[in-house]
Amino acid sequence: MLLERRGVGGLALPNKFAIVGLLALLRLLACMLLLVSPVAVAEPPVLRVADRLGAIDLQPYISYLRDPSGSLQVEQVRQQVEQFRPASERRDLNFGYTHDHLWLSFELVSTADEVSDWLIEMSYASLDQVSLYSIGADGIHIQHAGDTLAYGERSIGHRNPLFALRLAPGEQRRLLMRVHSEGSLTLASRLWPAADFQQHSQKGYVLLALYFGALLALGSYNLLLFAVLRERSFILYVCFIASFGVGVLAINGLGAQYLWPNLGELGNRLLPLGLCLSATLGVLFAQAFLSTARRTPRLDRYLRVWASLAALATLGTLLIEVQLALQLMSIVGLITTVVLLVSGLICVAKRVPGAQIFVLAWLVLLIGGTLLALRNFGMIPSNFITVNAMQIGSAIEMLLLSLGLAARFNQLKRLQEEAQKQALAAALQQEKVLEQRVAERTEALADANARLAVQAMQDPLTGMANRTALASHMQKAMLRTQRRGELLALVLIDLDGFKNINDEWGHAVGDRVLIEIATRLQAFARSSDLVARLGGDEFILLTEGILERQDVLLLAERLLHVISLPVALDNLSVSVGASIGISFSDGIEPDTETLMRQADQAMYQRKRSGKQGVVLYS
Repeated sequence: MLLERRGVGGLALPNKFAIVGLLALLRLLACMLLLVSPVAVAEPPVLRVADRLGAIDLQPYISYLRDPSGSLQVEQVRQQVEQFRPASERRDLNFGYTHDHLWLSFELVSTADEVSDWLIEMSYASLDQVSLYSIGADGIHIQHAGDTLAYGERSIGHRNPLFALRLAPGEQRRLLMRVHSEGSLTLASRLWPAADFQQHSQKGYVLLALYFGALLALGSYNLLLFAVLRERSFILYVCFIASFGVGVLAINGLGAQYLWPNLGELGNRLLPLGLCLSATLGVLFAQAFLSTARRTPRLDRYLRVWASLAALATLGTLLIEVQLALQLMSIVGLITTVVLLVSGLICVAKRVPGAQIFVLAWLVLLIGGTLLALRNFGMIPSNFITVNAMQIGSAIEMLLLSLGLAARFNQLKRLQEEAQKQALAAALQQEKVLEQRVAERTEALADANARLAVQAMQDPLTGMANRTALASHMQKAMLRTQRRGELLALVLIDLDGFKNINDEWGHAVGDRVLIEIATRLQAFARSSDLVARLGGDEFILLTEGILERQDVLLLAERLLHVISLPVALDNLSVSVGASIGISFSDGIEPDTETLMRQADQAMYQRKRSGKQGVVLYS
């Protein structure tokens, strides 16, 4: 219409379309510019604080800036406000493993009616260096924290990085925090009213005290069991708890606060060192607990290889860069837990005693370790569960393993009792068969059966009492010893050098040597003593009526001399020695089984000390 008024005439319609097209083109260009131009990022809101209860999560109010070179100073950072990114666009403030320095910035203003005291807490204790720059009308106030600082150099003594803030009514301040750490850079922060934080902190210390108290109790209990039973799995369990405890002390800040407050950056290595060492000991404990060398030899070889690799990783944590050591720790811990879980499942399939509870224990630790590792790499959110997942899982796991040790020995004891019952049932069944045959056959067959019964109590080579006769005689001897108030001595004799005779002169000569030694033992023993052959080159002398232990020691020395005399065989003369272990019972304690085991331990102690001698079990 406007063109027509200007008298353009027939050109009005094309020009109108041209203008419309031009406007459309301008709109399109504007849209393209909006797409390619940087989008303005809204700054986080100013935090307004007043008298209130409870903590304030600072992430919605924080913006952050990466400093890859670590060279920026606070004045330079203040001039680069536009380079900061709002933390609210992130899932959380966990930046994982990085060499970057991080700057955090937020503003707050007090709307309280009077002066108020606040505390800024960073909930991840294992941060190396944290500095707070509080900027206000009165200038810049600086505070420092971090687990690589000597504890006395921290602005506030606490296991977590902690900073104090006092605000006057209406006061506004900008806070800049500079953070660097070789470990996982987890920067979750909260603003606490000072009074509320004290209660929160006390609860945290109480929970950690309960955790480490439980570890200490479990370790002490199993250390006592090891002192009594000398079972290797118990001491490995204790060492596993101790090394794991060092790692946990490092990760939650208690170690740097109480145990190594002045160790500085060297304290950073205690975390990967402790947890990698616990992985190594965990594999060794699994081998002992599951008896893999005896029950699953192939699995035992694989576990031995992984234990060696974990040990190398443990050594590596002392040599490589700290951040690489921490990453290696996460990987070794995760793989070890999976390896042991799979090993436990294999042993469950093979019906190894205690394997079920072992699997449950490592499954719990696997869950905890996985959560912690994923959090450390920034793959899952950082919260109370993920930060403390390893501690929660490890507490349950160690309790289950302690129960598993007890259950394993109880199960082994039940299996042994069942085997004894089966042997007894078989013996009773055989006795019934023999009785039926005695009833059915003639007196001659009865005499033959009687001879067979005697032979069943004798060693076929030497004619001495065998294991069955020994067991029967020991039960009666224990009762007599208890009734008389005396001591019963079990002398276990293992010949030294007998294998060389077999290898050099053959088993026929070896058998003649055994017969000669058996003859000497029978001649040496008193009429009230029992001499038995356990098998191979092992013999037992069971002697009653002992008043002094020293008397048995002298007796064993004479016996050692008798055994050591040369054995003349046709044109050949050979000699053997003996390692002798002696244990005692008053008829009540120890029982027969323990009495045998103690004598066996004493004998092997003698063997390890160089053979040919006598050891009293102590």
